[in-house]
Amino acid sequence: MSSYYRPITFKEEFSVFIKTVFYIVIVAILFLVITLVITLGDISRMASYTYNSTYAIPHNRAGLVLGTAKYLVKGGLNQYFINRIDATTELFKAGKIDYVVVSGDNAHRTYNEPREMRKALMARGIPKEKIYLDYAGFSTLDSVVRIEQIFRQKSITIISQDFHNERAIYIARHHNIEAIGFNAKGVDKQGFTESIREFLARIKCILDVYIFDSKPKFLGETIEIGKANIDPKHAQLQESPPKTTKETTYPQAPHKLAEPILPPVVLDLISKEKLGYNENTDSGN
Repeated sequence: MSSYYRPITFKEEFSVFIKTVFYIVIVAILFLVITLVITLGDISRMASYTYNSTYAIPHNRAGLVLGTAKYLVKGGLNQYFINRIDATTELFKAGKIDYVVVSGDNAHRTYNEPREMRKALMARGIPKEKIYLDYAGFSTLDSVVRIEQIFRQKSITIISQDFHNERAIYIARHHNIEAIGFNAKGVDKQGFTESIREFLARIKCILDVYIFDSKPKFLGETIEIGKANIDPKHAQLQESPPKTTKETTYPQAPHKLAEPILPPVVLDLISKEKLGYNENTDSGN
C-alpha cells in the first residue's frame, strides 16, 4: 500500500508564516511591557532620594528649581509655581543650600520662567547675587544635564513636586550627577489630565535615556557658581556657529519650494506670475 504525499500549498505556508510572526510580535510586546514596567518602577524608587523636611535633608552647595509657568492658562496663579518658590525659600533659609539655579523656558519676551522665579525668590528675601538663571531649561532633561555641563555641579538638590523630582533624579543619576530632591507641596486636586501627563513624561524620559540618548538643546560656556553671577543668555546660543560675514538675503517665494535667488534688480523686472506663485498663497509655516 503506497502512502500518498500531498505537497503543502502556498496558502498553508503563508498561514504558518503569519502565525510565527504573530507569536514573535506578541513575545516582543510582552518583553517591552515588562521592561517598561520595571523601568517605571525604577523611576518611582527615586523617591528614596527625596526629602520632605529641611531637618533631614543633607546640605548641597546649590539647589536647582525646575521651572513652571507663574500663571495658569485659564488665569490665576499656578500653585505648582508658588509651592516651588516656598520650598526653595525654606531650604535656603534653613542653610541647606547656598545658591539657587532657576531653570526654565524662555520662549519669548512675554514668557520667561527663570526671570519670574528670580523675582519671586527675591521678594522672599533671597539675595539676587545668590540666584543664577538658566534660560535654556526647555525640558527636565535640559535643566538637569545643564546643571553639570554649564554650572559644573556634580551634586545638587532638585526642587519641585515629588513626582517631578523622581523623574529628574532618575535622569541626573543616569548622567552620574549625585542628585537628591526636596519635595514642594503638591496641589489640592491633581486631576486625571496631570496624571496622564506625568505618565507620558516618564515614557519620554525612558526613551530619552535609553533609546534616543537625548542631549540638551543648548550647551555653551561654563558658569562658575560663587563667582561672577551673570544671566547666561550666551550659554544657550553657543550651539549655533557664529556668522563671520553678513549674508545678503533676497526675497523668496512664500511657499515651501525654494525659488531661484536673483539680484533685486532682476526680481523687479520679473512678474510674480512668472515665478509661479500668487499673493494669496499661504506660506505653510
